[in-house]
Amino acid sequence: MNPWALLSIVLAVGALTGAAYVRGRHDGENAEIASRQRVEDVRVAATEAAASAVASGLARMKVTNTTIHQTLEKEVRENTVYRDCRSGPDAVRLLNSTSGIAPAASADGGDQLPPTGASR
Repeated sequence: MNPWALLSIVLAVGALTGAAYVRGRHDGENAEIASRQRVEDVRVAATEAAASAVASGLARMKVTNTTIHQTLEKEVRENTVYRDCRSGPDAVRLLNSTSGIAPAASADGGDQLPPTGASR
């Protein structure tokens, strides 16, 4: 085969491939532009629909001013303070046995908790 014919075939195939690539790239760009335009159209339509819905809702609102007169209600809270709470010897023994503190020997029958410095 003639080398010039072979070279011309290779150049023709290269030129056709390059042209097909450029054409496909151009078509892809057009498709992307059309897709973005469709998205933009939908966004604009949704924005306009929302704005018209808000405008019609605001037009239907009725503003009323009312003055409220009422008396002050006073609430008194009482908190019970248990500062003089005393337990019997059985309750103190039960409390001490659950906390692991040894019972304190007291002259009045053991109705007081041991001092705070007691060891466990």
